[in-house]
Amino acid sequence: KLKMAAVVLSAIITTLAPANTLWADVCKGDNVSSLPFCDMRLSHKERARDYVKRIPLAQKAIMMVNGAQPYPELGIPAYQWGSEGLHGPLEPCVCDNVTSICKCPTSFPCPSAMATAFNDTLYFLVGQADGREGRAINNLRNHQTQNQYGDGIDYWSPTINMQRDPRWGRNQEVPGEDPTLTGQYAVNFIQGLQGDREGLDPNHKQVLACCKHYIANSMENWKGFSRHNFNAKVSYQDLVEYYMPPFRACVMEGKSQGIMCSYNAVNGIPSCANEYLLKKTLRESWKFDGYVTSDCGAIQNEITPEPNGHGFLNSSAAGAAASVKAGTDVDCGGVYNKGIPEAVQQGLMTEEDVDVSFTRLTLMQMQLGLFDSDKDRQPYFALGAETIDSREHRQLALEAAQQSIVLLKNEKHILPLKKGTKIAMVGPHYNATEALISNYHGSRCNDNTYNCIVSPFLAVKKMNEGGMTTGTQAVNIDDNNLNNISVAVDLAKDAEVVILMVGIDQGQEREGQDRVNTTLTGLQPDLVQAILALNKPTVMVLFNGGAMALGRLKEDVPAIVDAFYGGEQGGIALADVLFGKVSPSGKLAATMYPPNYVNEIPLTDMSLTTPPGRTHMFYTGTPDFAFGSGLTYTTWDLSWAGDMQEQLTMSTKELLTNGGKVTVILANSGNSPSRQSILLFTRPLNHNKHLKQKLVAYQAVHPLSRGESTTIEFNLIGDRFTIANEKGEKILNAGEYNLMARDGVNEIVISLTLTGDSLTVM
Repeated sequence: KLKMAAVVLSAIITTLAPANTLWADVCKGDNVSSLPFCDMRLSHKERARDYVKRIPLAQKAIMMVNGAQPYPELGIPAYQWGSEGLHGPLEPCVCDNVTSICKCPTSFPCPSAMATAFNDTLYFLVGQADGREGRAINNLRNHQTQNQYGDGIDYWSPTINMQRDPRWGRNQEVPGEDPTLTGQYAVNFIQGLQGDREGLDPNHKQVLACCKHYIANSMENWKGFSRHNFNAKVSYQDLVEYYMPPFRACVMEGKSQGIMCSYNAVNGIPSCANEYLLKKTLRESWKFDGYVTSDCGAIQNEITPEPNGHGFLNSSAAGAAASVKAGTDVDCGGVYNKGIPEAVQQGLMTEEDVDVSFTRLTLMQMQLGLFDSDKDRQPYFALGAETIDSREHRQLALEAAQQSIVLLKNEKHILPLKKGTKIAMVGPHYNATEALISNYHGSRCNDNTYNCIVSPFLAVKKMNEGGMTTGTQAVNIDDNNLNNISVAVDLAKDAEVVILMVGIDQGQEREGQDRVNTTLTGLQPDLVQAILALNKPTVMVLFNGGAMALGRLKEDVPAIVDAFYGGEQGGIALADVLFGKVSPSGKLAATMYPPNYVNEIPLTDMSLTTPPGRTHMFYTGTPDFAFGSGLTYTTWDLSWAGDMQEQLTMSTKELLTNGGKVTVILANSGNSPSRQSILLFTRPLNHNKHLKQKLVAYQAVHPLSRGESTTIEFNLIGDRFTIANEKGEKILNAGEYNLMARDGVNEIVISLTLTGDSLTVM
């Protein structure tokens, strides 16, 4: 799969396109322009039908891999299906040959950070910027090497697996542990990325989204288990209740055009050959009509003997047939190119089976305008360097980073800091640059470095006008090779405030590597204790993707800020928050468990309810900090609207058919302007012994000044009140519920009674 920095994808196929054959020229040649597949007066389906019948089987096979091969006979160049835009385009810097202006893609906070904003508008705008820049970069790239990874205009994003366990190495890529939040993040990001809402061209997609990794994929390489051979044993109850809802939202609400099936098997059947997942659920139940790609090497895993693969099938032909017939259209790997013709020859499938997949892929490319002869008049093909790293996108990256910072503790109101203070910043992240932009990032600086990113130290130093800001790394993140704790202590002794800049980076959590422990690594605990022994006003800033465990430190450290990986503007945003230019407003999107949690349940156990349980929905222990925790620099009054009774009553049928509404009044009763987010939960009182609560809605609130208030109306969606039974049936139970609205500190509760019969929901 993808190896960051070098951006190497070992399993993909790359070729050079024939000279002078570019997508810009498709359907313009004299030999093809009059053919039906180039006739823009026809529907996409009619054009695709004509095109597919003109392609021989062997050619289809080598066009159904991620590095799709060219077909010169019809003037079709190569195409690369593998591109990424997780939190900004994973693309190089590009130059406009006319203006000589060179631009690099904007890098937004990692998804686990942005999730803490609980702000659907933000997710949409980031997706929109991502898509605009991706399309502009594609327009400016040198397409003589058409098949290089990243050269396509379909992005294998967003990642919407669940942050069910803090040890998973890819938690930084996903928006938290909650299925409702993750689903709505996906819906809004996709609509922005594809241009489906507020797009530039109603007739074409901006970029194709692709939700991954379908499904129950949240283990990389842990204690001898590998994602390449792992069989995720998941109950139907957990599948329907927890793992499926984000993908269902991705498809049914977000209208994503792509899905990626995962490396792992689910209940014994590899995901990319799993007809229950891909055919019965995805296409038949959810009505998905887009394309499915395998994760890179996943189909090879089907035919690779254990322990290196699943050993599910024994030949390329069998793997290709099972995957194509299940609904996997693209093989990111090397099985389909030979396996498809062999499978047809051996009678394992028909060419008509192949045509179903090949037609879907053709329709996807047509939605992007690639088969149109009027590309020079289409808005998305006109996007240029002015779109990339624009002032608006940099501002959006800054606001995203500001909204993604979570203040967990602020004893004695150490924060915000005053300008003109003597500050010591100590710890391995004090001068971070590349670490801020997480994984799956593109190039950031034109000189191929990360020096254009403002580090936290430089940002704080600039903000601290009239003061003195010093800093030292003191220790490495994860080894004992550097021990300058004494230097850090000396700086701290001379300071009025100490900022501990600690956490983890890609050395501890990344694709292919899970964590074993979730506490601070290396000599960082020694550094923290040495600073705390000075009894100075101390702020601990955490940098991480997956949740950290603090243990005693949550009691001992006066002020704690979780900054995550804040993107290119993360350093500036942190300084803005520390000095009160903006108030923190983020809320934890994943539970921070105590250190011993990793010893209580194996990472390979996919159950949500195995004691002590997983996530805010089922965890029965005492967290370090709970899902939804987050302070601001002001105080708030939270109340139900005056026309609401203490007891709400409606029938199950009414809730399911028409929904409902509850209204909350939020007032800033403190002295500082601030954003805020309100989270709405439900708790069933007389059924389901395991479920503690469900998030059913949330809203971000624009900054409110001192004394200002606002009214927030929540729509109650019946499907979000359902609970899955052991058969995987979703049931809307009649009975008693509590509704809880929370702002990170305050909670208000109202009772809800659902009358009538319990209903099974499709």
